[in-house]
Amino acid sequence: MSNEHGNAQGGADKVKLTIVVNGTPTEIDQNANSPLRAVIERALAATGNDAGQPVANWELRDEQGVLLEPDRKIGSFGFAGSATLFLSLKAGVGGC
Repeated sequence: MSNEHGNAQGGADKVKLTIVVNGTPTEIDQNANSPLRAVIERALAATGNDAGQPVANWELRDEQGVLLEPDRKIGSFGFAGSATLFLSLKAGVGGC
């Protein structure tokens, strides 16, 4: 059984993700049972983008450009231990 609490102990159910936010990469270690939305929030905070647009205005894509659902658990995507994902504002968001 997996550890549902995923504390600071780390473990096999952690996934290392490199999130590229508007061209700036940041590494996030996250529990595989967390929703992908948690990674988005952490990546925005780590790159100083958390004060502007809400999380709902951002979209996360994999290396093939496939849009990833933020409410799915990270483990459901089948990332093999690590992955690089790309976070950007949705088209038409940001204003002039």
